[in-house]
Amino acid sequence: MLHLRRPKPLGIDPRLVLVFELGATVATEEWHRAGLRVLDGSDRRVVIAFADDPAMIAFHERLDALRAGVPEGNKSEPYAAFFDAIDDLRPLAPADRMTPEVVEAVKVSDPADVMRLDIECWHPGERELAQEWLNELAEVVRATAGRVVDHMVHNGAGLLLARAYVPAGRITELAELDTIARIDVLPLPALTVPQLYGFAAKDLPVVEAPDSRAPIIGIVDSGVQSAHPLIAPAVLAAEALSPSIDEGEDEHGHGTMVAAILLHGNIEQALARGLPLRPSCKLVSVRVLGSDNEFPSSELWETDLVEAIEWCAGQGARIVNLSIGDDRRRLVGTRQLSAAALVDALARQHQLVIIVSSGNSRPHDYLERIEEAAALTYPAAHLREQDTVIIDPASAMLALTVGGITTAATASGLSGRESVARVAMGRPGWPSPITRRGPGLNNSVKPELVERAGTLGIEGSRLVDNDAELGVVSAGIGPDRLLASNLGTSFAAPLVTRIAAGVMARFPEFSSNLVRALVLLSAAPTTFGDELETQTPGDRAVALRNLLGFGRPAIRRAIESTSHRAVLVADASIPIDGVHIYEIPVPSSFFASGGERGIDVALAFDPPTRARRLEYLASTMAFYVVRGMSAEEVAEVFALLDDSNDVALDETDDVVPEEERQLPNARRPPTVSDLRSKVVKLVPSSTVLARGANQVGRFTFRQRLDPERHVPMFLVVRNVNHWDDEGAQQRYSLAVALWRSAQHAELFTELRARLEAVIEVPVEIELEA
Repeated sequence: MLHLRRPKPLGIDPRLVLVFELGATVATEEWHRAGLRVLDGSDRRVVIAFADDPAMIAFHERLDALRAGVPEGNKSEPYAAFFDAIDDLRPLAPADRMTPEVVEAVKVSDPADVMRLDIECWHPGERELAQEWLNELAEVVRATAGRVVDHMVHNGAGLLLARAYVPAGRITELAELDTIARIDVLPLPALTVPQLYGFAAKDLPVVEAPDSRAPIIGIVDSGVQSAHPLIAPAVLAAEALSPSIDEGEDEHGHGTMVAAILLHGNIEQALARGLPLRPSCKLVSVRVLGSDNEFPSSELWETDLVEAIEWCAGQGARIVNLSIGDDRRRLVGTRQLSAAALVDALARQHQLVIIVSSGNSRPHDYLERIEEAAALTYPAAHLREQDTVIIDPASAMLALTVGGITTAATASGLSGRESVARVAMGRPGWPSPITRRGPGLNNSVKPELVERAGTLGIEGSRLVDNDAELGVVSAGIGPDRLLASNLGTSFAAPLVTRIAAGVMARFPEFSSNLVRALVLLSAAPTTFGDELETQTPGDRAVALRNLLGFGRPAIRRAIESTSHRAVLVADASIPIDGVHIYEIPVPSSFFASGGERGIDVALAFDPPTRARRLEYLASTMAFYVVRGMSAEEVAEVFALLDDSNDVALDETDDVVPEEERQLPNARRPPTVSDLRSKVVKLVPSSTVLARGANQVGRFTFRQRLDPERHVPMFLVVRNVNHWDDEGAQQRYSLAVALWRSAQHAELFTELRARLEAVIEVPVEIELEA
């Protein structure tokens, strides 16, 4: 008997749990009649515990009856269908209970490293027995030199949960306990509770002054506490321009949190490393919010905003962070909001990179009820509610708008008492429940980017908004509180501003458009998507763009090429209604089998804008990747395009008719149909991207390219004028990444040899309509 021979894990009598592998479905009632308790299962796999006796008397009685043969008057053995459905029987092994994340964490950790675990036990269906199993778990954990910090028995939901800290070398031993269904590993907070609430200035790492050539970044917010040790070496000026605000020092704490995140990124990780910190930029701050974190009521807030941005530009700032907004003004119509229109005008006038937070929503406004299930279902409710759309000035077309995601895997690790009953809303990479969504004006992609904004917890029927592990930790302003925690897209925006500052520090000669393009190019999609239930894949794609834009940016992807990812850029001006054609150097590894290869393209431009015009942007731009045509053919076809025949150029499945393909190409002028069959289908499509001034299109080739069909390859940029002056030139920038799976041939060295400078490519052909 397997269960009678099982060893006692850590001195505890085992509760035998078996796995039945099935060839056919067995009704749950049949397992009960056989004296077995169903703990979990599917059509082909059932996890069983013995209900009463360890000797499996009822099960063996059935087995004995089967072995006795066919009784007189019957056509088959008793219980034949029941046993015929069972293909295999085995004990539930420790490996079945440990998630792949736990297995990997144990493998790479020192045996003495303490790990934070979520442990779920099987629920036996009886209150007393459930408590007995939970007590056994606590005894086993103590035997592993671990500790249980919280547990929960929920008989109605059939849940037995525990949070425990156990040495890595003892986790496999713990997994021998049969009452355990699943063991998962949780991240340890980077800071301890005493560190979060008791950091003294002497405990903080040294913050060095930025390089004298570092770019200047403007912060328009509640001011900054300029003497705070985390930001003081980088602050050049802190002013208040409004007559209603006395000084530039922060009385609320919001702007100081924003400043520290901008300078140092993830504050918990920066402090945990304990190494000296050196910001890549310098700060000038304008206080426009009072001690209540609101704009003064005595003057137009738009006036204060304009004065603040212009003052920052006058101080030498080329990047401005706006973690502010007016939640009374949502983008619900076809006209641009007033502050957003001003931001666009200033961005163009002063050639600024302006980063704006999307604003915060309130789950109480869009959730029908607060319950644990909402922790996973809230994104659909968020999309249905009109009040969750972006606010002024987040709809600014020439700004980069930043929404929020959550990175929290669990809750309460930085609380006085860790609670297993508190669950985090969402999972890492999901949209934060407090973010706001797009689309932007003219159905453009807004927010374009997302970063860490924190999330809320659900505990019973209430929302928890003061859990530091779920929030964002940054600098505080109290005399004895150097750190603070909060939630909001306000703290996502400076993480993106930090990336823009890194690009400008690395390439100070780059234009504001090119900085925007490189930040956009660095974005990668988050892990959220499959969980969102929609009617069609197209609906899901739209929903994901509205929640998460193009994804989460990364500083290394914005400033560096690698051996398997080469970045090319162009900074140019195009005549209105003009076309620029660039040749894309296709690396030879794209023609080799195996793995993936792809092209990512980002475009940023800064057209004139007018708030009261039906067409807000003076001109729009689009780009297309065309393969297998000569440059002359591409130019000839694009010269034929007008508004009537370029609609959905990369969204149609039109192909060149067979009879046309058989004509000698040298004798037949290329047509729009030719072009449509040669345009690479980008995601999102060029039609979608052309609605905005910040664009990212991607295509992944999962099969090797055919030189006959895919070479040469061109990137075509087209401007369409709406009301700009005749003869005007429109500034724009491109950033293109060619990438290949890491296990395949490198491409950077080859491209560097083929181009004078991998970092810059020239216009091959310029057309004017």
